[in-house]
Amino acid sequence: MPTNSRIMKYLFSVGFCLLVFLATSSRIVDDPLKENLVAYYSFNDCDARDDSGNGSHGQLFGNVQCWCGIEDDGLLFDGRQDFVEFYGIVNNYFTTSDFSISFYIKPEQFTFFAQSLLSKREVCTEDRMMDMLLDYRQGVLDTKVHQTEFKYYSGLSPKISPGGWMHFALVRSGSEAYTYINGEMVNRSMRCSGVDISNNAPLSFANSPCIKGGRGQRFKGVLDELRVFDRALKAEEVKALYDQHPIENAAQDCYS
Repeated sequence: MPTNSRIMKYLFSVGFCLLVFLATSSRIVDDPLKENLVAYYSFNDCDARDDSGNGSHGQLFGNVQCWCGIEDDGLLFDGRQDFVEFYGIVNNYFTTSDFSISFYIKPEQFTFFAQSLLSKREVCTEDRMMDMLLDYRQGVLDTKVHQTEFKYYSGLSPKISPGGWMHFALVRSGSEAYTYINGEMVNRSMRCSGVDISNNAPLSFANSPCIKGGRGQRFKGVLDELRVFDRALKAEEVKALYDQHPIENAAQDCYS
């Protein structure tokens, strides 16, 4: 028969393994928003480095400045020459597959022209593209996800109000797409089949090709906390993502 010391060692070993398992499981459950995260830009170092570790670093153009973000630092765009392009594998996920995009903006300009936000679009046509523009004239964040002029997700553009920080998320799940403002789903679009948005343009911010045609202008304001997932986030996950940095907790003024 086993001695008491051997029994105690066995029980200790089992208990230790159980504690390790529970601790590991807890970490997985507590941070599900890292699952299938293909690119993350905190902008806390005042650059466009991909903090996910996947190497999809961006390049700043113009004179993009560092400014107070929704969390630590963000990037301040001047509305004239400033923009950023993102390179690497982040560009491989905008095809026919599921994806999710999340970011915060704080606009500093209210103009007649739509302001270019996140874009993956080769030319200013309706073919195989994704483009988001801040349109205060129409009172919407114009959200375009098109395969052709006739095949696209309709009714995605959420209504917006001027002033302060705003969180935006776009989720594509099979033949459906959703937009969210400040953690709440605003619009849903359904199709009988998917929408192929494959193209060779790099993902960019404030650099839609429609700027050159006079149908928009560069964004003026602050961008922060940009994330790209290669899966469709659930509604509660979008809310959890927003709840990490709710806009009411943001500093509304920045002096340094």
